[in-house]
Amino acid sequence: MKKIIIILSLTLLIGCEGSDYYNLGVYQEKQGNLEKAIYYYSKAIEQNPNDNEAYFNRAHSQQVIGGKEQNVIFDYSQSLKFNPNDNEAHMNRGVAYMKIGKYEEAISDYKKSIEIKPDYPLIYANLGNVYKLKNDNESACLNWKKSLSLGNIEVKRKLAQNCK
Repeated sequence: MKKIIIILSLTLLIGCEGSDYYNLGVYQEKQGNLEKAIYYYSKAIEQNPNDNEAYFNRAHSQQVIGGKEQNVIFDYSQSLKFNPNDNEAHMNRGVAYMKIGKYEEAISDYKKSIEIKPDYPLIYANLGNVYKLKNDNESACLNWKKSLSLGNIEVKRKLAQNCK
């Protein structure tokens, strides 16, 4: 642990490049210091505005904290400019859209995520959730059943409560 602190201190004294800030962000995120992680990811983006991983991780850290959905959507959108086939970024942006009531945008992102990775059960669960919010029980149940068939047992309760 002392070695890590010494290395981090030297890095800060000498000066950081974008990848250094990114690595500091990852370290802070793993330590649970999300605000510090966001700070370092922001510094990494200042140094390298094309760093899709820094945008993705900053979005994720903000999403975990909550309450900054517009920032989350922006950062996932930036990340997707550089890596348009990132199913996690599409799915997570869909969650942010769903949280602020932009259901059509959420559905679009979930469907894009499914195109990229059709065997990921969480995407179908999320798609089912947004259809439920839109009062489309048939589509919700269809997607929850698909999620269950792919191994997501977390949807059993929703299926039992909402589906025949």
